[in-house]
Amino acid sequence: MIQIDTTALREAQRHLQEVKKKTKVAMYRALNRVAQNAKTNASKEIREQYVIKAGDLSSTFSIKKADKGSLSATIRSRSRGTGLDKYKFSPRRTTGKRPKVLKVAVKKGGMKKVPGAFVAEKNGVKIFIREGRSRLPIKRLYGPPAPEMFNNVQIRESVERKARILYAQRLEHELNRELGG
Repeated sequence: MIQIDTTALREAQRHLQEVKKKTKVAMYRALNRVAQNAKTNASKEIREQYVIKAGDLSSTFSIKKADKGSLSATIRSRSRGTGLDKYKFSPRRTTGKRPKVLKVAVKKGGMKKVPGAFVAEKNGVKIFIREGRSRLPIKRLYGPPAPEMFNNVQIRESVERKARILYAQRLEHELNRELGG
């Protein structure tokens, strides 16, 4: 008759459960680190193609972090529109006399003329255009919103590629940290 010591089996099962828990912790830590890095990379990639400040972009991004219960992190960009005043434009201030033409650069590569547009100070410097022949009403001019810039195929693919590479590195690092390897 063969006798099996079940204490060793129970010890092995307990150890495997512990490894499973530590693996989950390593995964969500790696995901959160990658999500934060992807947000930064997205901002950098957007600013390589568009003339916009990092602060104006970062305010539109939000990150839903991963945790033990949900092993997924999400980066979301929300914005109704980005005023043309957030991009490069000339003249920068109201001068009292009307400039011949207002110029704006949304994408890198040069400024384009916006006929009929003018700079006014209404809760800060903004760019407007008249809707008719009379002085009022006027409407504010907008450039592409941050989500549209982020959704550009080149930018999105570059950010995703860098995120996949970093995830592999971070997961290995976090697993070594958790499992003591």
